[in-house]
Amino acid sequence: MPSRLPRTPLAWALTLMLGACSSVPERPAPDVPESWFHAVREQPADAEALADWWQQFDDPALTQLVRRALENNRDIRLAMLRVDTARAQLRQARAGLFPTFDLPGSASRQWIENNNEPNPDTPIGEFVPDDDVITFDSWELALQATWELDIFGSTRARTDSARQQIRSAQAQAIAARLAVASNTAQGYVQLRALEGQRALLVEGIELAAGLERIARALFEAGEVTRLDVEASAAERASLEADLDELDINLAEARLALDTLLAEPPGSTAHQLTTSARVPLAEQAIPAGQPLDLLRRRPDLIAEAAQLEAAQLQSLAARRDMFPTLAVQAAVGRSGLALGDAFSSASNFARLGATFGLPFLDYRRRGAAVELADVEGESAYLGFQQALAEALEEVERSLVRIDGQQRRLTSLRTTLRHRQLAYELAQKSYRLGEANLNEVLDAQRGSLQARQQALQGRTALATAQVALFVALGGGWEMDPNATQSIGGSGL
Repeated sequence: MPSRLPRTPLAWALTLMLGACSSVPERPAPDVPESWFHAVREQPADAEALADWWQQFDDPALTQLVRRALENNRDIRLAMLRVDTARAQLRQARAGLFPTFDLPGSASRQWIENNNEPNPDTPIGEFVPDDDVITFDSWELALQATWELDIFGSTRARTDSARQQIRSAQAQAIAARLAVASNTAQGYVQLRALEGQRALLVEGIELAAGLERIARALFEAGEVTRLDVEASAAERASLEADLDELDINLAEARLALDTLLAEPPGSTAHQLTTSARVPLAEQAIPAGQPLDLLRRRPDLIAEAAQLEAAQLQSLAARRDMFPTLAVQAAVGRSGLALGDAFSSASNFARLGATFGLPFLDYRRRGAAVELADVEGESAYLGFQQALAEALEEVERSLVRIDGQQRRLTSLRTTLRHRQLAYELAQKSYRLGEANLNEVLDAQRGSLQARQQALQGRTALATAQVALFVALGGGWEMDPNATQSIGGSGL
């Protein structure tokens, strides 16, 4: 009685083929809220304004620095090389869809000992030379074409996956440009803040020196103790120490900008004046809706492309479990020679096909499917994590900007009161109603209020840059966006 079908190799092969027909695991779409948790953000994002977002600060020096950084930064150049690598990988994947041509050739010679006497009466004997050693030569030269038919689409899936890798690399290149622009803007804001702090600190040192002189004069007049003199001197020395530390931070900030711009150290110090204020974007920054991030943020576009590429690789791994079929064709010339007695050469052509059924290799191919599925799951989780972080960054930036705007308004109000108090103290001193110490205290309070207002302005500018970056810089996927390193592209 014959065996039943499930025990035959053919049945196992069919079972594996049916298992390979299963589709790529489906994953739910990421949960994107319909509106921001932070209130009143219904105005759509202005992609045109966000494209060159640094111009919203209306600072020519900042615009120039960002453009120079985008032209010269090495991280951007490395990102562009990764795009070229992805394109080369696409060409490599596409090559599997077309026939391959080869020009194989072979030649051989055999030496055979002739231990028998030749017999010319036999059909072969008249061609066998009467030598102790017989040489047998053969050669072949052909033009051969081989084409593995992509019947079930595994090669096409890998080609599509390579295209998604290019899309991901392009988005990552834009992300690198956005990071460079952001770091340049942040560095410029910090540089201007340090310069402003230095000017205020120099003014504070002058004020402390004045207080010290007054304390010494009063001590000589016997109106204060030595403790007051030493305290005023210590305050001046402390401020001078702060100035030395601030000069170090200022030099480091300039060097950091030089590195971003890929320029020699000291270039920024010579090219920028020290009279500019910390820039602010006076226009409101509309955030739009969360779904807009999927079209604007390059890191999300890169993660989405990676997810699509991983799914296509998983599909290709499943298609590898299907049968394979390849056709071959060749034309050429071959020849034979038997010593000096016989030689022949002729043209030939051949056509053939090979068929493969990988049922004996199912363990390795099945493991490849499992590996591709795990990589797809990792890409899916990576996309979800990137989306969650993007939403959090925008939300955090919106909250921070609102808080810093209110804080800066309060600090400006405090500054107005401190300046008014200083003016009143000066007026009272001229009228003889206040002493010099009261005037100096009011001046010190005004100086501290100016320092706090500068810190508030710096914090708001930093939050604005962070929001521009969190919104993706207004960039949308454009295949030509990364063709040139020097273009704006954001």
